Amino acid sequence: MQPRIKIGLIVGGVGLLLNICVAALIGFCGPFVALTAGAIAGFITATQEQLPTKNDGARAGAISGLVAGALIFAGQLIGGISILLYLQSTGTPTLFGAPPNQFASGVEQTAYYAAGVGVGVCFGLAGLGMSALAGAFTGYLGTSPHTDAIQAG
Repeated sequence: MQPRIKIGLIVGGVGLLLNICVAALIGFCGPFVALTAGAIAGFITATQEQLPTKNDGARAGAISGLVAGALIFAGQLIGGISILLYLQSTGTPTLFGAPPNQFASGVEQTAYYAAGVGVGVCFGLAGLGMSALAGAFTGYLGTSPHTDAIQAG
């Protein structure tokens, strides 16, 4: 397995667990977990692989960040769905009104979960993009500038 994939999986696994909690408590902060994890994964990848050019470092960092972001995306969905289930089972009122009770019509249930999952997907996709971009940026920065000069010379 390539180091960029392995590092993305490790950082993404930690991010997944963290983002389940973050998404359940404050859903809109999930993309920032992905941004941070993507940056960490990209930087570690660039320093571990010691790639010949900064462009190669950016490419490897983006792949590593994308892998980490995909796992964090899953954490965003798990956290979002778990809080929807919790709110519905306890009947806790929210800022937008009370969730439908467990015996509500199928239309109400469907609308409740579709809206919640839709928001989770939206935040998750934003986090996925931010993770890949942050991985590319830190992968570029983490690649040693001396390798460019050696290859050019």
